[in-house]
Amino acid sequence: MPEPRSYAEILRNGHVLGRDFRVAFGDSKVELCLLVAPHGGGIEPGTSDIMRAVAEAGGWAWYEFAGFLRKGNREALHVASTEFDEPTLLAMLPQTSFVLSFHGASEAAEPLVYVGGKWSLGRQTMIGSINSASGEHGLRAVDALETAPAHLQGLDDANLTNRGKSGAGVQLEFSRGARNLLFPPDASREARGRRGAQLRPLAASIHAGTKQLCEVLKRA
Repeated sequence: MPEPRSYAEILRNGHVLGRDFRVAFGDSKVELCLLVAPHGGGIEPGTSDIMRAVAEAGGWAWYEFAGFLRKGNREALHVASTEFDEPTLLAMLPQTSFVLSFHGASEAAEPLVYVGGKWSLGRQTMIGSINSASGEHGLRAVDALETAPAHLQGLDDANLTNRGKSGAGVQLEFSRGARNLLFPPDASREARGRRGAQLRPLAASIHAGTKQLCEVLKRA
């Protein structure tokens, strides 16, 4: 079965909010930055937990769409970032300066973070911040525009990552190897409750990069 093309299609297919999937958010500091995990829960396992750990580290505004079907979450609930139209998120995007989105990629067993999105300074700042703490969390951040296939680069104007007020955001794609490291023994299911020791320093490094970028926006 093909993946749904819209939130309305998810509902037409009989999936029920609160039973099959969850929409949750916290809106403190939304005018600065919004952290988004649009494929959380069982859709792209581990991404909700990484996003929430960063939100907790910095008190950032956040949004989560998470699937909780027993199986087939990706096939039933994954709406592409360029088509993602859940109403709660659509209402939040115009309020924030930039979006930092969290995704799961299956391209590499190596613990990598592909950093994409249209904001060039944002990408380089986030890569530097994550890699400055690689010795603590074991992940390596790389520029998606140089190392990843097009579908992981986050350059489309319609990508939710680029739909904040600035028109350019930052997209983090965590490889399967990265998520298995953060949620041992593996991230094949919802990772909540199985956070590895590496998650806290990783979240701190992403928070530090986000804080730097918000300072840039304040001065602009």
